[in-house]
Amino acid sequence: MHRPVLALALVAACAGLMLFPGAVAALEFVRARVLAGELWRLWSGHLVHATPRLAFVDLCVLALLGAWWERRSRVVFLAILGTSALFASLALLALTSFERYTGSSALGSGLFVATALALALEQRGGLRVLGAVLLALFAAKCVFEASGAQGALFAALPAGTLVAAAAHAAGGAGGALVVLLRQRRA
Repeated sequence: MHRPVLALALVAACAGLMLFPGAVAALEFVRARVLAGELWRLWSGHLVHATPRLAFVDLCVLALLGAWWERRSRVVFLAILGTSALFASLALLALTSFERYTGSSALGSGLFVATALALALEQRGGLRVLGAVLLALFAAKCVFEASGAQGALFAALPAGTLVAAAAHAAGGAGGALVVLLRQRRA
């Protein structure tokens, strides 16, 4: 079992970036800049947050579930983060008209779905049921967000901020893919 140093370092780095006013502009996902070749923004946009309030919720999820995954497997933890970020950013490009995106909610979605799916694949019945319930709740959250409802479930959104339902669903799909590929190898 690994100590969750990477998960905690990631959370600290994301929180620390909030102290630098230029960090968001330098790292956020900006459609035009990604399409112009600034491909790092496919990942870096998930490290910066528009407001401390949104960062708090995202980073709590990242710390808790990130630590759980890193203790199990550092490689799987990093694969979930990388795949979730990439899938979410590609979904933003292909499925939305969003010009900008910030926040680690898609990473949290990937970690959440990966955790729920890992539980659903366990041999013990209670964990399997819990995993299935968590997956159903995530699916319901995605449907709620995709319906156009603009209220956030866990944090009030600042005026003008939209929920990135496609990014959340795609981030979750990235987490699921990593767990399924890991399961297949086992």
